[in-house]
Amino acid sequence: MSLERRGALRANAVIPVEVRDARGFSLYSTRDISSTGLFFDRAIPFAQGIRVSLAFTLPGEGQAIRCDGEVVNVPDKKGYGMGIRFLDIAPDDARRVEEFAKETLEGA
Repeated sequence: MSLERRGALRANAVIPVEVRDARGFSLYSTRDISSTGLFFDRAIPFAQGIRVSLAFTLPGEGQAIRCDGEVVNVPDKKGYGMGIRFLDIAPDDARRVEEFAKETLEGA
């Protein structure tokens, strides 16, 4: 876990996420997540700038979080991994993710 350069707590966590785009949907697992976005380290990357729809449930919760995101970071275009910034996450959902990140940090 770290305080990322954008100022949001980033929790190292493996969370299944449904990612939808114009071609259909895929299921990926996060490497880390914050209230502003997430990173998949084992995903075949989409092109930077692509918009996707996301759906995931935080560990220990029953209510899914749904929002749109934009691919903003593809560290290795020949390999795997991509960062997605949340575009329209509901304020209550962002608070849930932030609380999850804080709890993960306290438990580490």
